[in-house]
Amino acid sequence: MVIRGTLAMLVGLAAVAVGAEPTTPPAEPSTAMGSHGSDAACGHCHDDPHANTVGDRCQQCHTTEAWSPSLFTVTDHASTAFPLEGKHATASCTLCHPNAKLVGQPTTCSGCHLDRHRGKLGDQCSECHSTSGFKPVEGFDHAGKTGFALTGPHDGPACADCHTGARGRALLVTLEPSCETCHASPHGDLGAPCDTCHTDGTFASARKSFDHRTTAFALERRHSALPCASCHPAGQVAQTTPTDCGGCHVDPHAGQLSVVCADCHRPDRWRLVRFDHDASMWSLRGKHFATPCVSCHTNQRWIGLPTSCWGCHANDLARAPSWVPAHANPAAECADCHGTWTW
Repeated sequence: MVIRGTLAMLVGLAAVAVGAEPTTPPAEPSTAMGSHGSDAACGHCHDDPHANTVGDRCQQCHTTEAWSPSLFTVTDHASTAFPLEGKHATASCTLCHPNAKLVGQPTTCSGCHLDRHRGKLGDQCSECHSTSGFKPVEGFDHAGKTGFALTGPHDGPACADCHTGARGRALLVTLEPSCETCHASPHGDLGAPCDTCHTDGTFASARKSFDHRTTAFALERRHSALPCASCHPAGQVAQTTPTDCGGCHVDPHAGQLSVVCADCHRPDRWRLVRFDHDASMWSLRGKHFATPCVSCHTNQRWIGLPTSCWGCHANDLARAPSWVPAHANPAAECADCHGTWTW
């Protein structure tokens, strides 16, 4: 049968070559496909790209008009061990069957798709993803799968805010993510985990939970009511924050006094001065004791002030009666006639 069919084809080609009408061979029963005019099997002329895994039933999926597209439909694929659903139904056959390989193809997600989670979340992709699309992810148990519950400010950002860019790369390469994986510490190295002071409510919540007494500077009175940023501006690490008064406060005495600020002032009230005036060689007696400091220390002058009565009360002397002999004698001692309680 193969010989007769081939001879008939050659006779026809020869007739055409010499300009004659081709001779039509007599019709014979045949299983030939399409217009080949031969009952030879496909494998007599064509290599089997499927490596004989489906036998010689080529006509079930292909025609003689063209090798592709295949006649094997999505409905036909449902009869296999891997029905085509979602985006798999519109994918090109060659994406899953390279080199026309039909058997032994993987049926798991990781067999064809790169695991972007690097095995950290297991191999059950369908728990988070569907064949309709890799994104969006719905119903992902972040706490159960990763051990990191999304609470507080972490509950608001989109997945891509943490899992792309520099943060995404950092999360990929670490097995035990911590705050520092995504957030740079503004404090330098304090040697303690972030959650020792901060909560996932707000970063500023540290003021309520951090025990400042563990540092070299306990917060007392008005210092304890200040926002952290008042003493710790952004970008300044805790180790460089000054602990002396002059490090944060301007010296109103312009360096005239060599004493420590705490000798006179307290964190509760700056103007409530606890200065021992006896140490200045001029004790406060009488009304001097109740007089505001700035009445004598004008223009922030704290040293070099006169200690004689004349030095401060010259105007009082000008109003004094001139008939009193002592008022006309600069060498007279005011204390001979006057006291510090009443003039």
